[in-house]
Amino acid sequence: MPDATREPPEVSGEERGRLIEFPRQREPSSLPQHNLPLHLSSFVGREREVAEVEQLLSGGTRLLTLTGPGGSGKTRLALAVASHLGDRFEDGVWWVELVPISDPTLVAQAVAQVMMIRDEPGRSLTDTLARDLATTELLLVLDNCEHMIEACASLTGKLLRACPNLQILATSREGFGIPGETNFVVPPLSLPDSLRPPTAEDSSGYAATDLFV
Repeated sequence: MPDATREPPEVSGEERGRLIEFPRQREPSSLPQHNLPLHLSSFVGREREVAEVEQLLSGGTRLLTLTGPGGSGKTRLALAVASHLGDRFEDGVWWVELVPISDPTLVAQAVAQVMMIRDEPGRSLTDTLARDLATTELLLVLDNCEHMIEACASLTGKLLRACPNLQILATSREGFGIPGETNFVVPPLSLPDSLRPPTAEDSSGYAATDLFV
């Protein structure tokens, strides 16, 4: 049984310093903030499209709209590009999902909610967004804009005029039709030649086949 009256062993000054030394605080992460959705399926193909869209945004395109029919892969392409470009924007990449919104007047509110910007009495929410984002450097992704084109066009036009370092990547079945917009038509995934039935070996090099597999 240990002797309760026993004196604790002497500790030198050097050892005492080591005993009370706290671990260094971890450096804050250098990764930009973002709220990009996590997809559980893999991203197949689109290497050329990703490179072209990234080049357009890196070259200074401020409003880039990915257009194409439903199911053509606009959202997945936008997500792939946004994921790659995250570290190029000081204030990060922010994703606004517009599918759940049916009222065009709520588009600005959806953006404000993502950016954690509150409405102010006596000021329109669009004006508040323009003021608070005026000095930021970020990429704003507006996904599925086709059911409220006019509202999205109006909001993006005002934000781009007020925020010189803001870039917007949108997905829609049609473009916004406003000055400064660049439309990028998302092509279908590559397929084997339909005129001659391909062998199983030939099919493996096509993105549509890889996606099906």
